[in-house]
Amino acid sequence: MNPVVKGLLIVALIYVAGNMIATCVKLQLQRSEKKSALDEEQQKISMQTVYNEELTDVLNGKTDIEYVEKIAREKGYVSQGERVYENITDE
Repeated sequence: MNPVVKGLLIVALIYVAGNMIATCVKLQLQRSEKKSALDEEQQKISMQTVYNEELTDVLNGKTDIEYVEKIAREKGYVSQGERVYENITDE
């Protein structure tokens, strides 16, 4: 085989192998990013599922009134007839 052709074939082979390696690395990085995004979304789903179950328990009357009041206060609600005072000082 002609030495020039042999050299060109070797260069082409090295080029193709380099591109394949670069593509594999790029795909692994993308896979890693997608996996972490998926993990985040699965965590959000599990948190929302727990929250939905709590709401279902409240709707079905399985939860005591103290718990409902506690959650309502955390959300900023007050009882009927209750006075709310707001601190307007810098403290």
